[in-house]
This record gives sequence, structure tokens and C-alpha cells, in this order.
Amino acid sequence: MVKEKIDFLTGNDAIAYAVKLARVKVIAAYPITPQSPVTEKISEYIANGEMDAEFIEIEGEHSCLAAMRGAGACGVRIFTATCGPGLMYAHENLEMVHRDRIPLVIAVPNRSYSSLFADYTDSMCEATTGFIQLFVESPQEALDTTLQAFRIAEDHRVLMPLMVLYDGYVTSHTGATVRLPSQEDVDRFLPPFKPYAVRIDPSRSEFIQWDTPGVPLQEMEHEQAMTNAKEVIKEANEEYAEIFGRRYGNGLIETYRVEDAEAALVTMASMTGTARHVVDILRDKGERVGLIKLRSFRPFPAEDFIELQEKHGFKALGVCERDVTHGCNYGEVYGDLKASLYDLADRPKMLNFILGLGGSDIRVQDLQFAYQKVLEAARTGRVEKQTWFGHEIGAVEIRLAGF
Repeated sequence: MVKEKIDFLTGNDAIAYAVKLARVKVIAAYPITPQSPVTEKISEYIANGEMDAEFIEIEGEHSCLAAMRGAGACGVRIFTATCGPGLMYAHENLEMVHRDRIPLVIAVPNRSYSSLFADYTDSMCEATTGFIQLFVESPQEALDTTLQAFRIAEDHRVLMPLMVLYDGYVTSHTGATVRLPSQEDVDRFLPPFKPYAVRIDPSRSEFIQWDTPGVPLQEMEHEQAMTNAKEVIKEANEEYAEIFGRRYGNGLIETYRVEDAEAALVTMASMTGTARHVVDILRDKGERVGLIKLRSFRPFPAEDFIELQEKHGFKALGVCERDVTHGCNYGEVYGDLKASLYDLADRPKMLNFILGLGGSDIRVQDLQFAYQKVLEAARTGRVEKQTWFGHEIGAVEIRLAGF
């Protein structure tokens, strides 16, 4: 391995640097906060001659994804970035990119639809569009996972689009020390893109199309590709570790101090660092608690959670997430995890904590409270299934009384 340089980068700049290292050939993007610095930095690389790529200035996210579909059909490596209302505006073409089996990588600094700050409203709305979704914790993990993302999405066992997800502002605009891989080592890890089929050749007039199965068979094939992606994500994580010395659990999940834990929390993205600190505090007090970081929301690693439960026999699990499914009164991850563990004879008690919505702070005391509730459930068998944070303003009828 060539010695890595060290720099101080925001999450957005780390993503842009990874895109340059990946030798992406076509980028299209429309600015939206907090995504804009990603593609601004990429445009600088291209303007300065540091990156040989086409940058398409587009009039909106719907058109952006259409341009990405076209470029992907030409058989080149492609990238874009968006978030919030922009990601939702692109919904129609997100669906089409997955149906076309275009291995597009999108960076999404998660933000609320109703504010500029972090929650998972945007990407959870798109969880059924056929995109792989990998959540990352830090600028370093954002860079490393972006490089892995191209390796995963372009694998012929997968050929599915992929989102790299990181918390808006908390990670996108916060600087951290980042190790920068050399171009030589990245080229070893990520060879030039070899398309399964080039369906549009600009030098020819006709459209080259493979046989498209009917919708039921097509969707079954896509689900098989998602199943394949679990193994490919693990492979990419291990291959990356061999070259660069950094791995993130098994690629799908990452555990912390779970070996003798009677209770554990499941977290995603930036809140995980705070949760690790809380685990250490509670362990020093003699509490047997652990932490499971979910990296891959899609495909959901049900088998890995089952294996963890069978191995460690947690009495209770709590899921902390910045999203909620209205009408069900729980978050998306909680629903998926509970369904995954349902058939086990030794099921843990399950609790859900809705917190951080609209970018509200996730504090040490919040996660200490969550661990307290999970430990109570482990010891008493009684469960408060949902706990909401950030509702101090009071009931709706009280707030509306002044109108």
C-alpha cells in the first residue's frame, strides 16, 4: 500500500475526493442544501484538469436522473448527489434507473423535507425504489464507502444503483481527519467499469436492448440481485481492508461490546459515535450493554441480526432512528428488524426510539435514557414499544388554541 496522505475534510469534500479517485466519467447534478458542496468540488476538479469527466449542468433532479440513465446506458461510470426535496423530485427516474439495472452511485446527505437538517425522511421515502442504501458515520467512512459503492453497484451479480447516505450538516459540513488513499491503490481496488451490456453507442444510430422479462420475473431478478449484494458488500469491505487497512464490521453491520450484553441498541450513521461513548459510560458502571451499527438498510441484513441474536441471546433490543412510519407509530428499521426476528424461539423484547427528527440534537442523555428503557425491558419483560423525543412543545390542541 502506498502511504496515505492525511487531510482535514468535511463529509462532502471526502465524497468528492472519492469520486475523483474512482475516475468517474459523467456527473450530472442540481444544487440543493446540504448537498451542493459535493458537486461544486467535483466541478472544480474538472475545471482544474484534475479529473477527466463530463459535468452536465441540469435544470432539476428529475432531469438529472434521466441524464444519468442515458449515460449509464452508454456503459460509463456515473455519479450524482442530491437530498431532501431533490431526491423526492427524482422519484420517477429513481424507479427507472433500478428497472434499467444502471449501477449509478448517488451521495445523499440526509435531510428532512421540512427543514435543512438531518433526518431520514428523504431516503426512507425511496427505500422501495430498488437502490442499495448504505449509511455511513464519518467523513472517513463516507470516502471509503463511496469507493466501495462503485465496486458493489457495478458487480455483474448486482448491477443495481446505490445510495451512500450520511447525516446532513452533522457529517456533510463537519470536518474531520481523513486518510486519503493513493490513486495507485484505488486503481488496484476499483478497476475500470466493465458494463454488462452497452445499450447506447453514440457512434451508432440504433438502440441496443437486451431482452426484458415481464414485470413479475423482472422484480424477482432484482430481488435476487439485492440478495447477491449482501455477499458483494461483504467482499468489498474485506478487499478494501486488505489494501487500506480499514473495515466496517462485516460491511452490513458493525458491533461494539456485544459479547456478554443482555441489551443493545441499534443505531445508524452519526449517532453511533455518541452511542459508543454511552456504552463505555454504562459498562464502567457494570451494565451489560452493547451496540449494533446498521450500515446496510437496503438490502436489510436479516440473516446477520438472526445470527447475532442466536449467538448472544439479547434479552432486549432498542432501535434508534431519525424517521417514522406514520400510521404505524414506529420507524422503518424497527419494523424490518422485528419482522426479521419474529420466527426465532428466543426473541428479544423490542423497543423503538424516534429521535433526531428535523435535525434535533441526539444527546448523551437521550441515549442513556434509551439504554435505561432497554435494560428495564430486558429485566422485567415489560415493553414501551415507542418512545418519542423532541415533543416538549405540547399537545396539538394546546398549540392550536391561540389561533
